[in-house]
This record gives sequence, structure tokens and C-alpha cells, in this order.
Amino acid sequence: MSSRSPLEQLLRFDRSSSKFHDRVSNILYGEEYKQWVQSVQGEDLVRFVEFLDEVCRCVSLLRSPLKPV
Repeated sequence: MSSRSPLEQLLRFDRSSSKFHDRVSNILYGEEYKQWVQSVQGEDLVRFVEFLDEVCRCVSLLRSPLKPV
């Protein structure tokens, strides 16, 4: 188990890496995250939500627009 919290691990990832999404998924589906997320609060919770918001924006910008049917 890592000595860093899942949030600290997430924030350290290189977002330009081709493995970024796989690494994020590995954290979010891991047992350590499942335990951590039950007690996260305060500033850590705010930072976590901001991280997820930024990641969602990046993913949505990378998607190509839907073509009309």
C-alpha cells in the first residue's frame, strides 16, 4: 500500500501521459481508494472534486462532436 493518499497519487500523475486515464482508473477502482473516499472531507474533498472536474473537462474536449444521423 502506498504511503500517499489516493488524492496525492492522482495529483502527481502527468496528465499528458498516454497512460493517464489508465492510472486514474486504477486508483479509483482500488481498495485503498474505497477506504479513503469514505472519510475524505474538508480541503481534501474540495481538491478531489476539482481534480475530477478538470479531468472530466479534458476528456470531453478530446471527444469528437457527434455527427447528425
